Parts: sequence; structure tokens; C-alpha cells
Amino acid sequence: MDSFSGNTPIQLAASTLLIVGLILVLLLRALLAPLYLLGTVVLNYTASLGIGVLFFQWGLGDEIAWPVPLLAFIILVAVGADYNMLLVSRLKEESTRNIRVGVLRTVASTGSVITSAGIIFAVSMLGLMVGSIAIMIQAGFIIGCGLLLDTFVVRTLTVPAIAVLLREASWWPQRPATTRSH
Repeated sequence: MDSFSGNTPIQLAASTLLIVGLILVLLLRALLAPLYLLGTVVLNYTASLGIGVLFFQWGLGDEIAWPVPLLAFIILVAVGADYNMLLVSRLKEESTRNIRVGVLRTVASTGSVITSAGIIFAVSMLGLMVGSIAIMIQAGFIIGCGLLLDTFVVRTLTVPAIAVLLREASWWPQRPATTRSH
């Protein structure tokens, strides 16, 4: 563990979440939206790691290499937060009158770009599976699965659904310019 210079993987993951969270707070000028956006990327990571454990440990009988979970965490949080930022900043612009209409416009306008980027990155990561190094194979599989989940579940369903449920509260403590969303 000396290779971490005294930092444990938990400390590195926590500092990654803290830094990404602060960036989201600054860019969105809100507190609640960054919390649920970070929550979705953490859940996505957990699901992806779970799929990896099912496949490699239970299916193939191979242990997940120790650096893979941390590597997957950092990449999936960074990419997920980036895609979240694109989606939610557009959502904020589109939702000045009605959150549901804003969600529909946002998903329609950003969906193809985010989906294309997610598919390209996922296929690139899954491409690591043709190698012969176990860490690369495992990381490629887990990150690739995470990117596909992020692209097709988190970004298209989960985040928009949470935004509709929370409405203007997403932008707390900021008050929207127009608050006529019913």
C-alpha cells in the first residue's frame, strides 16, 4: 500500500467525490442537484462493480484485481459527472417554465450526443477485453458496463426522473427566474 503514499483507496475515492462535488456545486450554483448527481454516479459504479464481481468472481472464479475497483470508480465518477453536467445544465436552461417540458427538450437535444459519446467510450473500454492482462480485461469490462449503464439508464431515465420529482428544489438554494412549473 506504499504506492498510495499513505492514502487508502477509500481516501482517494472520497477526495474524488469531494472535488467533483465541489465543481458541480460551483458550476450549477446549487446544492441539491450535485448531491443527487453524485448519488447516481456512485450507484452506477456500484452496479458496474457488482456486474464485474458476478462475471469474474462467480462466473469465472477469478478475483477482481485490487486496482480495478479504484480505477473504475475514478473513471466512472469523472465521466458520469461530466455527462450529468451536460444534461443538467441544459435542463436548467430548458426548465424555466415547466420541468416536464424542460426534461423532454433536454433529453431530445442532448440525448444523441451523450448516447454517442457513451457508446464510443464504452466500446473502447470493452475493447480492452481482447488483451491478455487480467487487470486490463477486468477494468475494460467493468468500466464498459458502467458506461453503458450510465448512458442508457442513468442519463436517460434516472436523472430526468429525479429532476421531475424534485422540480425547482433541484436548484436550491437558488431561486429560478420563473417558477411556474406545475
